Amino acid sequence: DEDSSQALKAVNARTRSAFFAEVRQSLYRFSEASQKELVEFFTELKAEVVKLVDSMTQEVSVWLDEERVASAWQNHAKQASLRIQAQNLFQAVLSPSFQANFKQIGSGAKRAKEAFLLQTAVCLKTGAEKLYWDSVPGLLDLAAQMRRSFFYVEGYGELMEDWLQSRTTQINQEFLQRGTAILGSNFSEVVSRLRQIFRPGRWMFLSDPRVEGDLITLFLEDSIPRHVLSMTSLTKLLELVGSNGGDDFHIYNDIVRLPPLSSPALGPQDLTESALLEVLKRLPCFPPLQRLVGPGGRYRFGRMEVVFQLTATELAAQVVASPLPVPEVLRALDFFVQFGPQEYPTATVDAVKASDQLMCGTTQILDLNAMPTLPKLGFQMPLGQLGAAIAPIAPLGSLGAIGPGPVPQPMGSLAMPAFSGPKFGIDDDEI
Repeated sequence: DEDSSQALKAVNARTRSAFFAEVRQSLYRFSEASQKELVEFFTELKAEVVKLVDSMTQEVSVWLDEERVASAWQNHAKQASLRIQAQNLFQAVLSPSFQANFKQIGSGAKRAKEAFLLQTAVCLKTGAEKLYWDSVPGLLDLAAQMRRSFFYVEGYGELMEDWLQSRTTQINQEFLQRGTAILGSNFSEVVSRLRQIFRPGRWMFLSDPRVEGDLITLFLEDSIPRHVLSMTSLTKLLELVGSNGGDDFHIYNDIVRLPPLSSPALGPQDLTESALLEVLKRLPCFPPLQRLVGPGGRYRFGRMEVVFQLTATELAAQVVASPLPVPEVLRALDFFVQFGPQEYPTATVDAVKASDQLMCGTTQILDLNAMPTLPKLGFQMPLGQLGAAIAPIAPLGSLGAIGPGPVPQPMGSLAMPAFSGPKFGIDDDEI
């Protein structure tokens, strides 16, 4: 009433802020009509509501940061603890207090609302893809409640995947367009700032929250939410720097570095091996390739046997022995990017660890007679067919655009009573 309003105006700002923070926590106790009236009438209460949503968005973002780091470093113990953190987080989000506040956030705070929905959708999608929700009793049900609460639209059903795909595609396109424009208008400064983020010879995870945050700040000045940029978008911009005369970044799936200031001379046997060593210098250090007896250019990489051959402008790779048939011809760089994670799953983690200890190296090539004999592989191409299998190698243009290849697609006690209410998530013209 008017008397209460005047009394609130008479007290100091600190007392008034504490009062509205208390009202925010108890907002769910009022009727829906009263909630709406209170938030619309008191601007300080509206600010408290937005502050709560922003705070919860930050909690989800922190969880995503920690998950990315744990996944990149293959820290299974941390990944297990993140499941419990997610359970607490979901219970807090589904609490009557938060649900009532989120419902009243209104179209005037659309950015805060969308940021929360994006982070929440990425969290739910990540956990589902990595089967996090299946391993803790009750967590799968909480995740389902989250999806129904925020991404269910009457008459259409649950739209989380479709909405998230649409928004992330749009955001990534915006990032690439803005980044390309900035490179065109201020190339020297961008290169200089990138050299402050990356160091020569030091591998870094692109999923590192600090790296992602620095790149967003560099190209978009924090105008987009975290965790929605794809590794492909980030690597495309870094490759664009090299193609325009800047630093030629070394990229291997989700790790990247500036070229080392110097590389050791490894003594190649011929021109093909010289080209192979140049490719290996762009990659993390694998166990030595084994130089096989027989036709030139044949090597063992993990469980695979591969022939490398120079074309007019590129080094090509043909797999001739593998646990499974791999018939296509690849660029040598794409061969390692595609099959490196399969043959040496810890290569990225080992590379980042070695970089942190300033122990970066390049994969060596050794004769087979210096290595132990390995068991017979599941798929073998007869040596007599080797020439027919790789000659003629397809022209460079028909092999597709060179690139890093497919990229694997990173709280406190927040628990409150779970709450299942009407849909109030996606709205405001579906964001």
